[in-house]
Amino acid sequence: MGLLLALMVALTLPVLAQAEDEAHRADRTQTEDLNRSVQRSVEQRNAADAAKLSRYRDATIDYERRRAEWRRRVAACEGGDDSGCTPN
Repeated sequence: MGLLLALMVALTLPVLAQAEDEAHRADRTQTEDLNRSVQRSVEQRNAADAAKLSRYRDATIDYERRRAEWRRRVAACEGGDDSGCTPN
């Protein structure tokens, strides 16, 4: 009886191991697919953030330029140059 049981276990183990391997491969494939999907989302978010940052930097440069011009005009007006006293 013990020999029969040992033989049944010996014949069943490879089948169980193969089923576990297939389940593991399926899980791994699903995990890799999810990782690729998340990576695409992260890359899209980073690209959108980079575009926003670029627009922000451009707006800041433009603001600083206009502010410097305003300061120059105020200084000119205060210095007696009437052309600096009129709005653009």
